[in-house]
Amino acid sequence: MTYLQAAILGVLQGLTEFLPVSSSGHLALAEGLFGLESSNLMFEVTVHLATLIAVVAYYRHDILSIAQGAISKSSETRFGIMPRQWLGLLILGSLPAALIGLGFKSEFESSFSDYQAISIRLLATGMILFSTAALITRARRITLRQALLIGIAQAAAILPGISRSGTTIAAALWLGIEREQAARFSFLLSIPAVGGAFLLQLASSISDGEILASDQWGPYLLGFIIALVVGYLAVTVLIKVLVKNGFAFFGIWCLAVGLPALWISSP
Repeated sequence: MTYLQAAILGVLQGLTEFLPVSSSGHLALAEGLFGLESSNLMFEVTVHLATLIAVVAYYRHDILSIAQGAISKSSETRFGIMPRQWLGLLILGSLPAALIGLGFKSEFESSFSDYQAISIRLLATGMILFSTAALITRARRITLRQALLIGIAQAAAILPGISRSGTTIAAALWLGIEREQAARFSFLLSIPAVGGAFLLQLASSISDGEILASDQWGPYLLGFIIALVVGYLAVTVLIKVLVKNGFAFFGIWCLAVGLPALWISSP
């Protein structure tokens, strides 16, 4: 992998991990375009760690408040929900993706090389985003039932081309949850999801004996730094855009990428 390829892939991962356009789909298509192996696990481990750090840094105050409140059994509310309730909602919302990801791991890994299916799923993501345009949302409290349904939506987004943030935020909006709260829950829910994916990828690369060559440390480090910085900025931008304007632009983005990719990948 060259420095230029690592930089481009780092931008893609950082930008699309949190924007509702599917980072896995964009990475798979870009790696195919560059002629790189779609199962380049070590690089994916590196940039996923970067974006995990980015979202933790952005929501550090929320995470610290929830953790401190849960440990001390505080009754103070955070956005209308007690810390222990937040933990319960996040655990419940994380279960579907964990169960499906572990149960069908090999099937999901093989899906990264099917560029036509990825393109179709990008188009589906665009339609999901457009479907939220006319929704009226007011609720700030998230119930256990809503958390589970949002978690099921997250599980569906394991497939490359389906956006995790787009699907989970859209599900929350369909359930009537107010935009900013929907985004907050989605991104807090991404921490165990992205963290779990990182650990699985790291374990796979170690078990496969994939060792990073000395001449690749530079490109991988560059990709990591770029994904970290761009990922942090992407979270900031998405929150502002979502609260003000909704998802329409990102739906257009998915169609603009998905349609040409579908045409190129068609036999």
